[in-house]
Amino acid sequence: MTRAQKRTRAEAKKRYAKLLRRWEASQYLLEVHGLQVAPASLAKKACLGIGPEICFVNKIPFHRPTALDAWAKVVIGKPTTHARKDTYHRNRSAQARHQRREERSDPPVAGTSNVVSSSA
Repeated sequence: MTRAQKRTRAEAKKRYAKLLRRWEASQYLLEVHGLQVAPASLAKKACLGIGPEICFVNKIPFHRPTALDAWAKVVIGKPTTHARKDTYHRNRSAQARHQRREERSDPPVAGTSNVVSSSA
């Protein structure tokens, strides 16, 4: 185990202040929850409204450890014994090319011919 993984929440709460800057919040999430989230990612998630709750002091964003804990709990999710099927298939582009090729090579419809008849 690394030094960061050995820390408990109680130790982390003593070590960190009540309001954390983004870089401190990033370290907190890594040490306490094992989530590696860059400070820039926290900023992006704040803009999109999908990140942890933030508060502003003189236009400077801060995170509360309790809000980070709640967000991490939601992000981590519940343990399960079943794997979820991945909706993204790694050969998706190859499958799409194959389908387009099949669509182009459809046989002609019965009753029609490719020969143009002239009625002069």
